[in-house]
Amino acid sequence: MQREGWRFPPERRHVLKDEDRQRRLQPERILDEADVQPGETVVDVGAGPGFWTELLAKRVGPNGHVFAVDVEPVMLDELRTLVEERGLSNVDVVQSEETSIPLEEGIADLILLIFVLHEPPDPMPFLAEIIRLLKPNGRVLVVDWQDWPTEQGPPLEVRISQEEARALLGAAGLSAEVMISPTRDAYVLLAREFRAGELEITEPTV
Repeated sequence: MQREGWRFPPERRHVLKDEDRQRRLQPERILDEADVQPGETVVDVGAGPGFWTELLAKRVGPNGHVFAVDVEPVMLDELRTLVEERGLSNVDVVQSEETSIPLEEGIADLILLIFVLHEPPDPMPFLAEIIRLLKPNGRVLVVDWQDWPTEQGPPLEVRISQEEARALLGAAGLSAEVMISPTRDAYVLLAREFRAGELEITEPTV
């Protein structure tokens, strides 16, 4: 469904590595919730300057792989610098379009959508591309801002509530479980494709 999307301004990318932001989000705890395992292939969509990418690279180890994906040239440059400086040999940097990611289908054990779901004006083609990349029994980790005033985050009018996010994921064929969030400013969902016998898919409301 068409809506007003909002993309993070690349000129403010320093905020994405702000120590207070990371303290609030507790990224290691969120990755524990997603059960990131050594040897897995992870796609970090909207990787930005690579904070989550670096954590993922350490978690999946030398037998795993991380694809750090972004649409913004300045973010891609920072990702490449990070990979080179930190020697992240298990990371590939990938330039994408908003609804097209140039990776093979069925490649990902886990896909990260960290403060990304609210960005596309029409989330459904974007989510279809996410599902295309998933392995059978793969999972999607969604972290996004709550739809109430917070110290950080995008304008309230472009945010997607937890309930709306679950409806969107459901309409795309994903069953989303609500996980424990380390901050009241954001919600955490872990989604998998529907299995036989699960609830019928609902239509999104955004």
